Amino acid sequence: MRRSASPARVRAVAVLREIFERGGRSTALLAEQSRGLSPEDSDLLRAIVLGVLRNRARLDAELSAVSRVAWARLAPNLREILETALFQIRHLDRVPAYAAVDEAVSHAKASGGGGAAGLVNAILRNLLRRGPEAGGVKAPEPGIRSLSVRFSHPEFLVERWLTRFGPEKTLEILEADNSPSGLDLMTNARRTNRETLAAALLAEGVSTSPSPLSPLGLTVLSGNPLRSPLFAAGDFSVQDVGSQALPLLLPPGETLADLAAAPGGKSFSAVLHGRVRKAFALDLSLSRLRLVRENGVRLGIGEVVCAGADLLAPPLAPGRLDRVLFDAPCSGTGTLRKNPEIRYRVSLEAIARLARFQEDGLAAAAGLLAPGGFLLYSTCSLEEEENENVVRRVLARRPELEPSAIEAPESLRPFVSGNRFQILPESSSDGFTAQLLRRRAA
Repeated sequence: MRRSASPARVRAVAVLREIFERGGRSTALLAEQSRGLSPEDSDLLRAIVLGVLRNRARLDAELSAVSRVAWARLAPNLREILETALFQIRHLDRVPAYAAVDEAVSHAKASGGGGAAGLVNAILRNLLRRGPEAGGVKAPEPGIRSLSVRFSHPEFLVERWLTRFGPEKTLEILEADNSPSGLDLMTNARRTNRETLAAALLAEGVSTSPSPLSPLGLTVLSGNPLRSPLFAAGDFSVQDVGSQALPLLLPPGETLADLAAAPGGKSFSAVLHGRVRKAFALDLSLSRLRLVRENGVRLGIGEVVCAGADLLAPPLAPGRLDRVLFDAPCSGTGTLRKNPEIRYRVSLEAIARLARFQEDGLAAAAGLLAPGGFLLYSTCSLEEEENENVVRRVLARRPELEPSAIEAPESLRPFVSGNRFQILPESSSDGFTAQLLRRRAA
């Protein structure tokens, strides 16, 4: 008797279909589809979805090599059913290979009938007989195409990273993008300290390690801190350590305007790290601003005031603020590990379109600065079009601005060169790029 497909596997296929067909976001979909699952099945759902997203091109290379039906002509659901099954077989040991095949066949039969089940059965059993290196992916050459397939990245990104960063660094980025992403926490220094929080979480079965980038940061090694009463009590928030560290690149000041701020992490970081006394968190999305307000209440940080705002016309008096942070909406090519679906959507056209918006947004942000004030422009993109080129054009438009050397804490100095900060994707952080500008005093 065949095994029926597990709830985690069925939901994984549904999430992948939503991502690829309707542009869904993995983070939101996984949170939604995890409801009602046991912790073990919830973890399995997450592992399958993120694993397929990070390895899809390589999985498809194996599957299409033995399929008797053209890959582009597979019936709805079958591609994702096959991908989830093969990912389980190649990368997970929770379910034996034969059981993963049985589940996939049952799922295919329920979805598309006996013909679909027969095709899935034939493909997967053929792969099991051929061993783990079917599809010509045994020893990829270090070329653009082979790296693109091996790491499931678009060829144009691999090509430009090879040109800009070189083969060794590009391989490190690709490997980081395809490695499991840890959850990062920011300690609420108003209520506890990092060492006390780490010990309290450990007593609840959540193991963490201190971040080398943020003095308030902890990276989760095992366990689920979101189930901890310490989260509800506001002892910590969830935020990438690179994002936590960004406000540390600003010289201390009085008041910060945080543009495109939701869900507010950088505003809270700026206040908790003592960079500013007060922050205005501005964002166009009212639903996301509710998250800022809710987080502020939970953390007990009243110095962060949120308001709905058009980035190109922020509702603040021009020329009055001493600190402005513009973390711009971007292509997100530095966050492909935590947001792996981005790799299937990014394009040269999208990067160019975002760069035009970023330029206008940065020019508008500059208008808020008081003489002598500092503006930090940041993105989670690795692309020059969204970083260096944007700043160069805005400096030409705004002659009152000038680059300003970053005086960073010791932990961040290896990533600083003059007025520019960049950390590439690695085990301890997503990729970020930032540049510090100053309005001339006269």
